[in-house]
Amino acid sequence: MPRRPASLILSAAILLIVVLSIGAGVQAAAKLRLACNDFPPHKIETPGLDGRLGFDVDIITEALRRAGRSVDIIYLPWKRALEFAMRGEVDGLCSCSYVKEREASLLFSDELGAVSVGLFARDAAALSGVDEIADLKGRKVAVVGGYNLEGQLEAAGAVVEATSTDKNALDMLLGGNIDLLYGYELTTRHFMGAEAEDIVVDYREMQRNPYYFCITRALPGAGQAMADFNRGLADMSKDGSIDAILARYDVKFR
Repeated sequence: MPRRPASLILSAAILLIVVLSIGAGVQAAAKLRLACNDFPPHKIETPGLDGRLGFDVDIITEALRRAGRSVDIIYLPWKRALEFAMRGEVDGLCSCSYVKEREASLLFSDELGAVSVGLFARDAAALSGVDEIADLKGRKVAVVGGYNLEGQLEAAGAVVEATSTDKNALDMLLGGNIDLLYGYELTTRHFMGAEAEDIVVDYREMQRNPYYFCITRALPGAGQAMADFNRGLADMSKDGSIDAILARYDVKFR
């Protein structure tokens, strides 16, 4: 049997290595590592017996699956998750609000959803005379640090009590440490229903905010990844998949 030239064997070996490397690279590029904050029922760090991961997670995962991509999610406090994404230490955020200062580091998807944002108070009197954010000047208000809501309060001249999570902010309100909480209605009511069913809390909506899926610009092929996501999201909107997911969580806000 004739022996193959060593140069031919070496060439074949190099070609195999290149093919395997390209395949591994494509596989890695198809998976996005995302940072989420615990924000039920949108994003649920510790699922209950029903196994629900949060409707934003379900929507994002399915939209990317349709584009041939998968996700790996880590949970962090919001401020740290945002910092990781801005620095390119993760590929993106499960969701975020649009803030101009973030645009240099992040790509924003088509609108993922819209949420009610407002003030919670144990005593309705604390809401007296507050019709807009500017009316909070000099008032002490709890908010999650790093949310764009914090910047709104600071611009209005409020005395900001920043905390790490929505649950901590609610605990401050329920514990009587603060008179007002500025936050997202759906998530705050989720924690309220879980831990304070017998406590009456007044709510006043101040605005409705759209939010988005976000990818760091530092990700190689970030533009294509976002285009893939938007395409999957549009398909889900057309075929009713998004409404079906929201129905499983008994949520209607679109």
